[in-house]
Amino acid sequence: FDWDAAAELPDGRRIVVISPALNEAENVGAVIHAMPSEVDGHAVVPIVIDDASDDGTADVARKAGALVASLPIRRGGGLALRVGYDVALKLDADVVVTIDADGQHQPEEIPILVKPILDGEADHVNGSRMIGDFERESLIRHLGVHFFSRVVTILTGQRVTDISSGYRATRADTLRRLLLEQDQFWTSEVTIEALRNHARVVEVPVTFLTRRGGESKKPKSLRYGWNFSKAIVKTWLR
Repeated sequence: FDWDAAAELPDGRRIVVISPALNEAENVGAVIHAMPSEVDGHAVVPIVIDDASDDGTADVARKAGALVASLPIRRGGGLALRVGYDVALKLDADVVVTIDADGQHQPEEIPILVKPILDGEADHVNGSRMIGDFERESLIRHLGVHFFSRVVTILTGQRVTDISSGYRATRADTLRRLLLEQDQFWTSEVTIEALRNHARVVEVPVTFLTRRGGESKKPKSLRYGWNFSKAIVKTWLR
C-alpha cells in the first residue's frame, strides 16, 4: 500500500472510498476523476485495491490520484474489499464507501449515499438501482436481484431491494463489528452482518449504468446465482 502517500493526507474528517479492481485500466481513472473532493466537510480519499491485475490498473489509478494497494495473488473482490476496509480504518475514516471500478456506479452520487450516515440517521447505506434507475444488462440477472433481495428481506425482516449492489456506505464504528469471510459474492454478507449487529440499514436511490468498457468479471448467470445463494446461506447460518 502507498503508506508514504497516505502520510501526506491532510488531517480532518475523511470519507474513504474503496474500489476493488481487476484489470480495470480502461475505466478506473474516469471513476476516480468523477469523485467529489469533499462532502459536507469530509475529505474524500479514493483507494483502489488492485486484485493482481496485469493491465496496468494500479498505475492508472495512481495517476488519477488514488492511493493503491496491490495484491500479489488474485483472490476475489471480497478479499480485496476486506483489505480496503482494513486500510480505511487504519486511516481513521469516518465513513467507508465501496464503489465498482468499471463505471457502473456514479461517483457523483457519493453525497447521496453518505448523507443518511452524516445526518446521524443510518449506520449502513445501500445504494439501490431498484428504487433509483438503471440500464438493464440481462433479464435473468434483473430477476435474480429481485429474487435474492426478497430472500434476504424474509430472512432478516428488513426490506432490501438491491442486495447485489456493491455501492455501499458504512459508518467506521459499524464496520469494525462486522465479521466478513467471503472472497466472492460479498454484497449479501455485508448487509446481513450489519443487520445481525443491529445496525440501522437504509437504502437510497442511485443510478447504475452498463459497463463502460472492458470485460465483466462476473460468472455466467446460473453459476452466479448458485454461488450467491450459498453466500447468503453461509452468512445466515454461521
